[in-house]
Amino acid sequence: MTTVLEHVRRRYETTDKKCPDYGYVDEEGNWVSQTARRKLVYRHVCPSCDATGEQTFNLK
Repeated sequence: MTTVLEHVRRRYETTDKKCPDYGYVDEEGNWVSQTARRKLVYRHVCPSCDATGEQTFNLK
């Protein structure tokens, strides 16, 4: 059985890692997850210009 967190992790492992500012596609990098209190944050930093893409989920 797959948990919700495993499902979300898999989704971000296959999500496009395109720079939100300039469109550079990071073929080698990956999203990084972090939990803080009741939030799950997925973040990807562009290796070309350091722009950050971020998705935050509130956990109940």
